[in-house]
Amino acid sequence: MATSTTHTDAAYPDWRRNFYTLWMAEVIAIIGFQAVQPFLPYYVQEFEIADLGEALLWSGRMGTAAGLAMAISSPIWGGLADRYGRKPMVVRSMLGGGIAVILMAYVQTVEQLLVVRVIQGALSGTVTACLTLVSTSTPRSHVGFALGLMQGAFMLGASVGPLLGGPLIEQFGYQTCFLYSGITVVIAGFAVQIWVREDFQRSQQVETSARHRLPGRDVWRLLGIKAFVILIVSVTSMSFTFGFIMPVVPLFVQQLAGPGHGNIVSMAGIIFAAGGLVGALSSAVMGRFSDSIGPKAVLVGGLVAAAVFHLAQGFAQSVTMLGVLFVFGGLATGAIRPVANALVARIIEERDRGKAFGIMSSAAALGWAAGPLGGSWIGATWGLRSVFFVTAGLFLAVALWVWIAMDEPSAEPNPGVLQMLRSWQRRLRSH
Repeated sequence: MATSTTHTDAAYPDWRRNFYTLWMAEVIAIIGFQAVQPFLPYYVQEFEIADLGEALLWSGRMGTAAGLAMAISSPIWGGLADRYGRKPMVVRSMLGGGIAVILMAYVQTVEQLLVVRVIQGALSGTVTACLTLVSTSTPRSHVGFALGLMQGAFMLGASVGPLLGGPLIEQFGYQTCFLYSGITVVIAGFAVQIWVREDFQRSQQVETSARHRLPGRDVWRLLGIKAFVILIVSVTSMSFTFGFIMPVVPLFVQQLAGPGHGNIVSMAGIIFAAGGLVGALSSAVMGRFSDSIGPKAVLVGGLVAAAVFHLAQGFAQSVTMLGVLFVFGGLATGAIRPVANALVARIIEERDRGKAFGIMSSAAALGWAAGPLGGSWIGATWGLRSVFFVTAGLFLAVALWVWIAMDEPSAEPNPGVLQMLRSWQRRLRSH
C-alpha cells in the first residue's frame, strides 16, 4: 500500500531550518521573559511592601491575574492561528509580551504592575504559539522529538534568563533589566517574522464551514474526543500545582538566606538557572522516550518524582540544600512538560491544532490563575514550608488521576463530553 506523503519529510522540505530558527528565537524570547519573571516577588517589595506575607499575597494576585487574562485570550489566539496562520501568532506573542515587559520598567505602584501583568498575560503566550507552529510544520515521525526539543528551549531560556537577570538587577536596577529584557523579546519576534517561513494554506472546506458556525462549536467538537478531555483535566491540574508553588520559591530562598543578605537576587537566579538547565535536558531526552515507551508512563513517573522532590524541598534548611533539591526537581518537571504537547499532536488533526493548543493553553492558564492565589494564601497563613508539602500531595493526586483515567492516545475521536451530554438529553426526553 502506498504511503501518504502528508506526514513525510518530503512534504515539509524546510521544516528543519524553520524549526531551528524558531527554536533559537524562542530561547532568546524566554531568556528575556525569565530575566525578570522570577524576581517579581522581590520587585513587589520595592513598592514599600516589606512584609514577606504581604509580598507573597501580591505575587499570588499577579500570577492569578495574568493567568486569567491568558485563559480568556488563548482560545481566541488559537482560532486566529487556524484561520490566518501560526507564524503571525508567534510574532504577535513575542512583540506583545516584550512590550509588556518594557512597560514594567515604568510602573510607579504595585497596582500598576498588576495591570501590566494582565496585559502581558493577554498578549503573550509564546509557548503555545511556537508549539502550534512546530506541530503543524514538522513531519509526524519527528513531532515527539521536535516538541520535546522545543520544550527544552523553553526551559533552557528559563535557566539562562535568571542567571543573567539576577546580576543585571543588582548591578543596574530593575528598570534597566526590564528594558533590556523587553527589547530582547521584541528582537526575537522580528527574527521570526524575517527568517521563519510558513506555507499556510487554509483548506476551502475549513474556510466555508468557518463562515457558517459559531466559534464555540469547534470547542464542543474537540471536547467530543475523550482523550483530549482527559488531557485537558490533567494539564489544568498540573498547571494548578506548578502555579501553587510559583510565588513561594523566591521568598523561601529569601527566608533561608536570612535578613541582610546582599546578593539574594543573584542567589535565587543561580538556583532557577540550575533547575531550568536540568529541566531543559530532561525535556529533550524524555520527548524522545515518550515516542518509544509511551507518554502515560513518562507522565506518571515524572509526576511522582516531582512529588518526592517538592516534599524534600519543604524540609530544606539552607539555600544550598534547596538549590540541590530544586535541580533534581527540574529532572522531574522536564519529563512532565513535553508529554502533554506530544499528546495533542497525536490526538488532534493538524487543521485543528491551533484551536486545540488554544483550549489546552486556556485550561492551563486557569490552573496557573488559581494556583498562585491558593499557594500564597497558604504560605501567608501557615508558613512557606507548608506550601511545599501541599504541592507534593497535589502532584501525587494528579499522578493517580492520570494513571486511572488516561489510555494510550488514539487518533480516532472517542465518545466524550459532547456525546455524553446528548445521551443524557435523549434520556431526559424519553422520560
